[in-house]
Amino acid sequence: MKRTVNAPDTEPDQIARDLPSEKEHLFQVVDVYDYTSEIGAKLNLDADTVSAKVEVVGGDEEGRSLLIRTSLDENWKGFFATRLLLKAVGLPHKGKIDIDTDEWVGRQFYATVVHNGKYANLGEYNFDKMVDNDSAPTKQQEQNPPQEIAWDDDK
Repeated sequence: MKRTVNAPDTEPDQIARDLPSEKEHLFQVVDVYDYTSEIGAKLNLDADTVSAKVEVVGGDEEGRSLLIRTSLDENWKGFFATRLLLKAVGLPHKGKIDIDTDEWVGRQFYATVVHNGKYANLGEYNFDKMVDNDSAPTKQQEQNPPQEIAWDDDK
């Protein structure tokens, strides 16, 4: 494709994102991208790979985020990372399991951040500090919030 555009006569700036610092944080999964999503396509995800966006919960770094790339292919050598995430968010991670990435959204976990140049990654999960995720909202609940019922108190 060819196109002529009119760009400003200045140097472009890169977007500077504040990364979570290198320490332990409480994270929450806020979204999961697969190859069918716009972001998933930009990340070059394949049909077996998803990327979970996690954000820091609380403190002065609240909202800082990073992406965790995981494979849903049990035969891939990196599948252990998916099992670690499942364990961290309190979902089944042993034996025959059904993985529904929609169930990840809203779940929280503790992990330590490590920096690698300009990127941040999870170094280690803290399984000693497990979060009770039983009340985490599901993606289905977020898409279909409960309707308020108007009561007629005049009767």
